[in-house]
Amino acid sequence: MLVSWVGVTISTSRLVLFLIASLAGGVARAGDIESLQSRAVALDLAQSAHWHALMHYEPDRLGGGVTSAVVPDWFFLAGAGRTDPAAELAATLAAFFESAPVGPRDLPVRCAFPARFRFLERRLDIDRGRLPAVDCDAFERWRRALDARAVRLVFPSAYLNSPASMFGHTLLRIDGGESARGGELLSYAVNFAAETGDERGPVYAFKGLTGGYPGIYGVFPYYEKVRDYAWIENRDIWSYPLALSDAEIKRLVAHLWELDGVTFDYTFLSRNCAYQLLTLLEVARPSLRASERFGWYAIPADTIRALAATPDLLGEPAYRPALATVLRAEAARLDAPRRTLARSVAAGRAAPDGDAVAALPRETAARVLEVAHDLLYYRLQTGGAAAAARPRLEAILEARSRLGGRSGVSSPPPPGPGPHAGHPTARVAFGGVWTDDGFRLGARLRPGYHDLLDPPAGYPAGAGIELLDIGLRFDPDTGDARLADLVLLGIESLASRGDLIRPVSWRVSTGLRRRPSPAPFGDGRSRLGLYAEGGPGVAWGDFRSLAGYAFALGSADANRALDADHAVAAGGSIGLLARPAAGWHLRAEVGGLSPVAGDDSRRRWAELHQQWDLPSAGGIGLGLRLTVGWRDERGRDAAHAALGLQTYF
Repeated sequence: MLVSWVGVTISTSRLVLFLIASLAGGVARAGDIESLQSRAVALDLAQSAHWHALMHYEPDRLGGGVTSAVVPDWFFLAGAGRTDPAAELAATLAAFFESAPVGPRDLPVRCAFPARFRFLERRLDIDRGRLPAVDCDAFERWRRALDARAVRLVFPSAYLNSPASMFGHTLLRIDGGESARGGELLSYAVNFAAETGDERGPVYAFKGLTGGYPGIYGVFPYYEKVRDYAWIENRDIWSYPLALSDAEIKRLVAHLWELDGVTFDYTFLSRNCAYQLLTLLEVARPSLRASERFGWYAIPADTIRALAATPDLLGEPAYRPALATVLRAEAARLDAPRRTLARSVAAGRAAPDGDAVAALPRETAARVLEVAHDLLYYRLQTGGAAAAARPRLEAILEARSRLGGRSGVSSPPPPGPGPHAGHPTARVAFGGVWTDDGFRLGARLRPGYHDLLDPPAGYPAGAGIELLDIGLRFDPDTGDARLADLVLLGIESLASRGDLIRPVSWRVSTGLRRRPSPAPFGDGRSRLGLYAEGGPGVAWGDFRSLAGYAFALGSADANRALDADHAVAAGGSIGLLARPAAGWHLRAEVGGLSPVAGDDSRRRWAELHQQWDLPSAGGIGLGLRLTVGWRDERGRDAAHAALGLQTYF
């Protein structure tokens, strides 16, 4: 009985000691948490730019509060954390003393959110010895695999056949030790994109414009992105070194880990790749605060210019030409008969080791085979050749390898300065319009992006996109002010044809216009109505010097000013683009449309547009634009002219 009683006494004593120790530990832990929270309040950390960047807080449109752009609830540790930075910070500090798993990886808070922990640890002098032990080996392995040593901002140029990329795209490239030894293709790409599934067409456009898709960050091998952009979509790529310190790179990498599986509402025009990469860079350097400049819309080229304006951040860009750009440059080194031979080898009509190639000097034969290989590879990537052609590709490579040596063809040089040197995409124009019935004042406002008379530096040659281009007219005699027209979206994709690559050009425009409507500001005498106009075409030449084009056009109007309230017409146009001297841009076009249905009037036009670039003033780009022309529409045959000052900002 004594032994038994002693055993019970000892066990009870241990339980009491355990309870006392637990209570003391809980009290100490509560004291630590309260102390850290009080110090955070004293330092006002919840309102710091760094904490707001980590939590992706954005100012509310109405009121003085903030709301996080992050969608999943698990990202927040406080019930009100989405809108209350202080509550989220206090809950985060308390969670550091717990080992309960959070997020899709089921990790302790310190391991799930290492960037948050390191920020608060540094600012509050947190003693890790007073925190429970946690295993963050998964994060450490991932961090070591990235081996981030340098970061670049990458800009694949505009791709007009994809609505989500028609203004270009931005992503980050993380260079590590392996990529330094083996080249940039071994780096990693950090990409933000919408998860659209297989949806296309009107539903795709509507959801993309209204935030109907989730956007998510992803980390990929960089060579996959080069393949997608430069080899398949044929987009030139510019990459800018970012002058980030080791500590800033570590913060960026730690926050990338936190964003795994985190979604955001994605919209093509505002909360897109360009905007979200700015918010990521703001975690690395909270003082950047670049995203604040893009509250309503964010065009990738504009965000690059914003970063370029930040002192000592963006270095000189490197240029990677697209496959089509390389192919055109290679072909330019061959005369017409050799280009024909290269095309025959690529198509399988001539053998790569046949007599026609063997009869050439070694260096010329090497060039022919290289052009043949790149042409066939281009066709395979773009769907212009069947997969069955791959053995032919290998045969061309084998024949080229037997020749040995170099062909003497170098990579094409950059077409000009990078996109950071382009004009700002927002434009306002003021001027006067002369028509047969008098003089009027006109104004245009265009939030974005670029037309073919704007300064071409930094923009893809032959590509023009105008979004929400609003034309206004004011009659000084009557005081009448009216909306002349509205281009909701206007796109011109002029792609030069050659011996080897023969792309199709195209044009489309839709919005509101008056019938009739002299260019460019409109006379306002007719009713506004909906319209859509466009069609396929062909183009030749160099759009940075002299080029021509022709389009087959279709047009549809819904307008009460027309007979039967609508008009469907078909026709075409031909035009010329020239840059006779630096800063002087010229465009001439003639065309006509004949009635197909509805209103039976035809339309004809001949116009000459010119712009002269002027010296910038106060950081605002300037240009003087002159339009003279003639139009015949619904029995009205009249000349018109317009002179306006273009301002880019």
